[in-house]
Amino acid sequence: MKGPVKTWLGSIIALGMVALLIGSIFEGNRIEKERAAAEQKQQPVTQEKPVRQYTPNEQAVSEKEAEEVAAPTEEMQTEIQKVIPEFLKVYVPFDVESPSDFLEQSKPYVTDNLYKALEQEQRRGTLTIVKTKLINVDLEPQKEGLQEQWWNADIEVEHTDQDGQTRASTLAYIIKVKLIDGKWKIDDLGVRSRAWNP
Repeated sequence: MKGPVKTWLGSIIALGMVALLIGSIFEGNRIEKERAAAEQKQQPVTQEKPVRQYTPNEQAVSEKEAEEVAAPTEEMQTEIQKVIPEFLKVYVPFDVESPSDFLEQSKPYVTDNLYKALEQEQRRGTLTIVKTKLINVDLEPQKEGLQEQWWNADIEVEHTDQDGQTRASTLAYIIKVKLIDGKWKIDDLGVRSRAWNP
């Protein structure tokens, strides 16, 4: 009996040893893979990617150059503050008997484009107002520049109705001035609402 037990016992021990050997090989590979993965996580990825080159387009370059332009001089601002009121003195007044008087008088103060637009304008009196007289103009720069500027104008006026009664009022305008051939001229104007100046 000792012979077959020894044979079986020897076979079992041999199979156990082979199983341990195979198991240790698999376990060694698993540990090696985990170690390699841990090292890979610790090391930064150094793949070289092409660097994107930025070249500003023409618009961005021109906008940057525009930002670097010097501010308007005090002399420019003084000239503009003379031109706008002179224009308003001929543009704002209104008389129902001669509604187009403003047109020829405003010609020296406006650009050709604005003059053409004013030619199309037909001024009429209202049911109550037959005459408007300019009293005072307050100016405030809205957007300053070397070639064009925007100004807010608060214009005090006196309206006369059909019965000869007068009442004071304020007109709020926004006025665009443009440098044309070395002179500042009115290029556009419009009524300023709360949307322009809250």
